Amino acid sequence: MGMSRLFSGSALVVPLSFFPTLARAAFLSYFLIFLKERFDLSVDQIGLFVGGFILLSSVSSLVFGAVLDRLSIKALMLISSVIQSAVYLSLFMFNSLALVFILCLLLNLAYLSLETAVRMCIARLFTPQETASVLSLKYTFTNTAYALGPLIGLWLNRQGVSPLLFCSASALIFIVVIVSPFALPRVVDRQNVEGEGWFGSLAIMAKDRNLLKFSVASVLLAGVFGQFHMYVGQYLITTHSTAQMYEIINVVFVTNALTSILLQYLIGRRVAAERFRYWIFGCIVAFVIGLIGFAFSSTLYAWVFFTAIFTVGEIIIQPLEFFYITRIAPAHMAGAYYSSQNLTYLGAASTPVVCGFILAGFNPLYFLLYLLVLLMVGGVIFYVEGGKLIQPGTKKPLSNGAVGDQGSI
Repeated sequence: MGMSRLFSGSALVVPLSFFPTLARAAFLSYFLIFLKERFDLSVDQIGLFVGGFILLSSVSSLVFGAVLDRLSIKALMLISSVIQSAVYLSLFMFNSLALVFILCLLLNLAYLSLETAVRMCIARLFTPQETASVLSLKYTFTNTAYALGPLIGLWLNRQGVSPLLFCSASALIFIVVIVSPFALPRVVDRQNVEGEGWFGSLAIMAKDRNLLKFSVASVLLAGVFGQFHMYVGQYLITTHSTAQMYEIINVVFVTNALTSILLQYLIGRRVAAERFRYWIFGCIVAFVIGLIGFAFSSTLYAWVFFTAIFTVGEIIIQPLEFFYITRIAPAHMAGAYYSSQNLTYLGAASTPVVCGFILAGFNPLYFLLYLLVLLMVGGVIFYVEGGKLIQPGTKKPLSNGAVGDQGSI
């Protein structure tokens, strides 16, 4: 796939998705300070506040996903960008905690909807052979944004400039799609779309055993890697001094970011649905080695090594989840099915809570056992079900068999 293709026409949505993510990363790092300074919330109250709007918006995005298939993708992306930009500015102006919570809920829902729309574009624009490379570049942009965003947000705050102004401008950059030629292959298979309705789409999803298995597996695996920075920090608090904890967690953050940026494309572009079981096995092994290494590391060099191995597992699992959901999604319900990936936030958000409970009353090794159980159950489901992706009769991916005439959307 030519790199230049990503920077022209409809494919421009892939690199442009960097900017809303950059805004989100800068916002989340500054938001903790924002809540503390403006509303004087305690640490546990901040955790409940942030976890609350993230979880609610994740569940809401699943419901809203059924609506996405009935909207113009271009209009959806533009509306989402404008909403994000407006919410960042509104947070700068309002002082009501309840209103801030509602705005954050709307902000996260708009961001998740935009990410779903980008995944739909990738599925329709690129062939299965190109998808792995495109996804790897997409995740490289995402990882780079999450590495740069907190630095930009904290630097602006120290300069006396509200990061919310930067976030608003960054989120709005996505509207560049207005001036680009934007056309996607139209979905041909739209049987019964008009008659299904919103509740009908949700009912179909609830009855789809493949989707239910995917959701369970992805939530369990997200519990292992989704918020690993946070639970590693919680673990270090109970096993190391404060000074050691800060030193190690900084090394973990930097190693994870650098490994993701440097290896995402090199490894991710080789991941293929045809060898799904080989890749998921490698992913599980990387996570197991990383987790055991975290439990027994005694030097900074060991933390660097095992964090890098763990990050390789993260790099592999992301395109595998995309391949899985793309293969099982009906062509006319792509938005609803891609929105189900947002349920992984449930797993990611639950682990720090369980971690705190286990570390408060039990040996830290019990937490390692908990993570290994999540990993084994989720990994086995993916291994067994993912192997069916290459069997004859499996649904064709959206990017290959569900497209027809070219049309502006």
